[in-house]
Amino acid sequence: MGYNPGMRKRLRFTPRLVEYDLNDPSSKKDYNEKVFTAVAPRYDLITRILSFGRDRAWKRELINSLPPTGVLRALDLACGTGDIARALALRYPAGEITAIDLTPEMIRLAQRRSGSLAIRFVRGDMSRIPGPDESFDVITGGYALRNAPDLEALLHEIMRVLKPGGTAAFLDFSKSERKILQAGQLFLLGFWGSIWGYIFHRNPEVYGYIAASLKTFPDRRRLMKMIERTGFRDVRCRYFFFGFSALITCRKFQLP
Repeated sequence: MGYNPGMRKRLRFTPRLVEYDLNDPSSKKDYNEKVFTAVAPRYDLITRILSFGRDRAWKRELINSLPPTGVLRALDLACGTGDIARALALRYPAGEITAIDLTPEMIRLAQRRSGSLAIRFVRGDMSRIPGPDESFDVITGGYALRNAPDLEALLHEIMRVLKPGGTAAFLDFSKSERKILQAGQLFLLGFWGSIWGYIFHRNPEVYGYIAASLKTFPDRRRLMKMIERTGFRDVRCRYFFFGFSALITCRKFQLP
């Protein structure tokens, strides 16, 4: 589908990132809801562009890292247009798949694209997962951790709803612990994202937000330690694309 003037006007994004504090959970949540509502119609396309076409392969690696069988309930956080949720439904056809996202526009697109697949889509805050304790065998997230308004609260919430022995897997951008490499990563991500933010929305900050959010995100070492402190075990990380992205897998400790 090509652009037309009406579409271009509709996708234009006017909020200024400088007006929001990404270290403040309520402010970051507010900005996330606005920005992902604006980018929803082009989310899949821009994700492929920003990842140089590697996003789908990385998400296949995420799905392949999950248990092949025995999963009755799976949850996808910040589901976006539902690509990981659909992959979960195909991997676990007898399972109950739930997907949660903050924005109604993303939920609407995900529902439309899921066809006859049995996926329950829920609009909500991933830091307040609907459901009782220890209710999911698998929890996934594509770019969810970095977008969490309060990362520590999210990790504890994931721990709460994950069953003992359950698996969590997350794909996201990764930040080097070396300051010089950090600076290079942030510059390149900011530059590349800003180009496409201007092309699609006449606002370079839209995808420049990726670099801005990564700036306040823990580096690789701190993130792994934070996940371990929450109580997860078997924490592992695989890096892609020269370390710009990472797949993190972990498990909830199971009593013998």
